[in-house]
Amino acid sequence: MKDKSAWWGNLGFFSVVFGYWIILSLIDRVVFAGGTWQQIENPTELLYAFLYGLKMDFSIAAYLSALPFFFFIVQQSWIKKPVSSWLLRGYVMVITFLFSAITVGNVFLYEAWGEKLSKRAISLGWSALRGVSNSIDLTMVGSAILVLVFYFFIAHYFYHLFVVPMAKFRRQQLSTSIFTFIVGIGLLFTFIRGGYGRAVLNPSSVYFSEDNTINHVAVNTYWTFLKDLTKNTKQSPYKFFTKEKACKLTSTVVTYDSHSVDTVLNISKPNIILVLLEGMVAQVFEDLGGETDVTPKMKKLMDEGISFRSAYAAADRSDKGIIATFSGFPAQGPESIIKYIPKHEKLHSITQLYDSLGYALSFYHGGQSEFYNVKSFMYTHGVNRIVDMMNFPVNTKRNSWGVYDHVVAARMLADLSKDKQPFFSIFYTLVNHEPFDLSPSYQFGNETKANAYRSTAYYTDSMLYSFIEQAKKQSWYENTIVVVTSDHGHFYPQEKYGLDNPNRYHIPLFVFGGALKEDYRGKKIDAIVSQLDIASTLAAFVGNDGRAYPYSQNLFARKRKHMAFFNSNSTFGVISSSGAVSYDVQGKAAGYSTFSTREAHERDSLLQYAQGYYQKVYDDFLKY
Repeated sequence: MKDKSAWWGNLGFFSVVFGYWIILSLIDRVVFAGGTWQQIENPTELLYAFLYGLKMDFSIAAYLSALPFFFFIVQQSWIKKPVSSWLLRGYVMVITFLFSAITVGNVFLYEAWGEKLSKRAISLGWSALRGVSNSIDLTMVGSAILVLVFYFFIAHYFYHLFVVPMAKFRRQQLSTSIFTFIVGIGLLFTFIRGGYGRAVLNPSSVYFSEDNTINHVAVNTYWTFLKDLTKNTKQSPYKFFTKEKACKLTSTVVTYDSHSVDTVLNISKPNIILVLLEGMVAQVFEDLGGETDVTPKMKKLMDEGISFRSAYAAADRSDKGIIATFSGFPAQGPESIIKYIPKHEKLHSITQLYDSLGYALSFYHGGQSEFYNVKSFMYTHGVNRIVDMMNFPVNTKRNSWGVYDHVVAARMLADLSKDKQPFFSIFYTLVNHEPFDLSPSYQFGNETKANAYRSTAYYTDSMLYSFIEQAKKQSWYENTIVVVTSDHGHFYPQEKYGLDNPNRYHIPLFVFGGALKEDYRGKKIDAIVSQLDIASTLAAFVGNDGRAYPYSQNLFARKRKHMAFFNSNSTFGVISSSGAVSYDVQGKAAGYSTFSTREAHERDSLLQYAQGYYQKVYDDFLKY
């Protein structure tokens, strides 16, 4: 009878410990669903997200219950007496504090990046702590405090009301311990693995909806984060075909016919000004199908030159956009080649080519150029002058990220007037970066992040136009070509495009300046192009065929494929004249698609190009 009581006591103890971890997962899901409420297309599916997600909740709970379980067996079999309750309490507290931080960080990261917390996010955040702190505002701090209070209130009372009363030592026979061990091992293994089918548990196991935000609610944040931490990044996450087929698919979408390129410049060695706009999307450009009155002055600049109306960024973040622009190298999903100096040093950058031709190269940015190893990338690829926030007096007008763009623009103009020609100068803006900090006023207000974004976009528009108007007064402008684009897509201002939607990556790309032939001024090009194509195009401006940039096609090539590929940590896709499709890496299935159900064959055929393309890209990344 005593042993039977011990058995039921064991069952009760492990049930409440297991239940404690389930409760934490449910709290995280509630918080995440609340934070993403506006992005959820069908709220009636939320209940199903909680039900489908239980499989992963049980798995993470089993992982975390394993150590207390094995300690229990050791205690019953060898120690055979009570131990300090603080052993269990300390174990639970450490994990609870870690999980609470993950829950808070995950909501804000998803709002900004459109993806859940990952090793890549932690790595980038750690390398740019100041940038992370600059993105935090009082609203975020207040929301974080409320979430933490809610989190610890439930965790504290569940632990003390249920776990503590059951955490007692009960003497029992060896046979009961052995039976408990066998049953416990079987249950833990079953829950951890997610069943006994051939496929082990993975995020796609809980996908059930066409709405990816709902699927992300179902996926257990803690399970995927810990799994990501232990993932081997030296192995490609993209394994769809044989190496030969992946190479063949990739080669069919990139062409090198240098004889079909239109000559758009009236000079062989022009000055180059490359403007990389922070997070500017087509949604704020009326001429690109976006909102009116946000960027009216850039429209004037677009009308002076060649505007690409269907240009797409290679990725969702700055670290990838920089590499895409200067090296024509696609994004690598969960990895970022700029993080690895030995790797990015082996990449060819367009600045190297211009340096070899005797150009004066410079880089201007109001923030810290150390972020994302940008400084090392620029210096190792031929740029000999870098001007960032450290080059301005401490009393210079700044926002949370650094020196205001109009201040940097004035410094850049002053320097270029003294530089030898030809020059290649890069202007990387920053004001249009979250938290969209602007002084003294916001054109569209800042009561919402969307309007704050519109306001900083408006500022950027006015700043750039003023910069160009001043540049036009310089003697060197007649021999200068200006290329303007964005570093990546963005969730704001319309807050409706997820990372699987190509509209998230639709960006401005236009070329103008005194060195542009008169015949091309005011030209609008609707064909699909990529941010990656800038490298090959800049190479052609000085007579180079661009073969050093195998993923880049000349923007002005008549014989070329008009396809653009986009990539984030958890999804990738392709846009072509026939349609667009994305692939969800976690769900292991096609995500966003413009094809009807009757066109599944056409969709899958296009998707194969993206699968082969990114398989080849990641293999190349591993080789560097």
